[in-house]
Amino acid sequence: MDKESRLEKKLKEGIYGKPELKKEERSYYLGEFKERVIRYLSYEQVEEPGTYPEILEAIRHLEARKLLIDRQVDLKAADDYIRLAHQNNLQFKRVDSPDFKGDIALVVVSDHAVDTKEKGVISRQERLKKEGISDKIIENVGAKLCADCWKELQEKAPAELLNYEKMGFLDSLMGIKCPCKK
Repeated sequence: MDKESRLEKKLKEGIYGKPELKKEERSYYLGEFKERVIRYLSYEQVEEPGTYPEILEAIRHLEARKLLIDRQVDLKAADDYIRLAHQNNLQFKRVDSPDFKGDIALVVVSDHAVDTKEKGVISRQERLKKEGISDKIIENVGAKLCADCWKELQEKAPAELLNYEKMGFLDSLMGIKCPCKK
């Protein structure tokens, strides 16, 4: 058969660089192997207001070791995720490479293969609509909610409560209105 000599292999390595294992896959997952990824978000999802509960769950995963964020992501948009990583003793790193492909902007990874069924996260709007949350609540992430809207969210999507505040007596005196009343 046609076997390359050691000299030919060294010459090719000098010209093209060392061969990389699963280079195409790693360029898609911010330099990580797919089997190490616990969860990821797209640029659009990272830049949405609020925090995805699925990422908080991934950060708290027993096998989670790093939170990687593409350098193109605005740090203000990723600030909540970075804070959550620090609170949960997870290493945080911004990464950049001209080889990165696709729209993945944030990944939570392990240092070894992890068996997770879902790696991507469906959009907040899509998930909340499926759970029967009203559009007024969905469109006003971070808003203060009246008792009725708070109860709706608590019953149908309790993990999402971290992105809202419950309206108090002082809020109503100050004239703050729940999105359902606007």
